[in-house]
Amino acid sequence: MSEPMPDDVADYLRRNPDFLRRHPELLAVLAPPGRDEGGVVDLQRVMVERARQNNSELREALQHLLEIGEDNQTGMSRVHDAALAAVGVRRFAHLAAIIAGEWPERLGCDGAVLAFETRREALPAAPGLAALAPGRVDALTRGGAARLEGGLDRGPPDVFGAAANMVASQALLRLVPGPRRPPGLLALSSHDPGHFQDGQGTELLAFLARTISAQLPALIDPPEAL
Repeated sequence: MSEPMPDDVADYLRRNPDFLRRHPELLAVLAPPGRDEGGVVDLQRVMVERARQNNSELREALQHLLEIGEDNQTGMSRVHDAALAAVGVRRFAHLAAIIAGEWPERLGCDGAVLAFETRREALPAAPGLAALAPGRVDALTRGGAARLEGGLDRGPPDVFGAAANMVASQALLRLVPGPRRPPGLLALSSHDPGHFQDGQGTELLAFLARTISAQLPALIDPPEAL
C-alpha cells in the first residue's frame, strides 16, 4: 500500500480537528515544532504539559499508596498491642476489664464490649460485659462473622448500654467460644461516624476476635458457667 501524500494527511486533519484528542498516544511519537509559529499549535508544549500531568497523577497515586501502607502498619501495630495485652489472662472478668479499659486507647476507638447470649446474672461483675437474648448475635451480625457500620444515630443498647447514644460507628465481630458455650460478640464503637464503615477490611479485627475466642474455653469452664 502506497503512503498517503502529505497534502492528503493535512487535508484529513483539517477535516478531523479532534484526531489527536482521540489518539493521544500519537503525541509520544510525533516530531513537534519547537515553538508557536503563527496559528500553528506547538505540539512540543502539548507533550510537555501531558507529561507533567501524567507525572503529577503518578506522584498522587504513589503518595496514596504510601499513606495506605502507613495506615495499615499503624493498624497492625495497634491490633498486635491489643492482642498481647489480653493474652495469658486467667480470669474471665480480667479479660473483660482489659478489653473495656485498655483496648479503646490501644485501638483508637471509644468503646469495647464483650457480649454473650446468656442471663445477666451469669456474667461476672466486671465492666465491658453485656448479656444478649438468644439469637441476638446472628441478628446483630446478620449471620456473618463481622459487621461494620458507620453514620449511626446510636448503637444497640443491649450491647453498649448507656453509651449507645454516643455510638456513631461500630464493628461487631462474632466470637466462637467453643462447644456448649453461648454465642458471643466483640463490639467496638466510635464517636466518629466514619471510623468503622461497611466495606472496610476486617482482617485485623477478625484476628482480635479469633484471639479472644481461643481463650474463652479455658476461661469459661465448665461450659455451663454461662
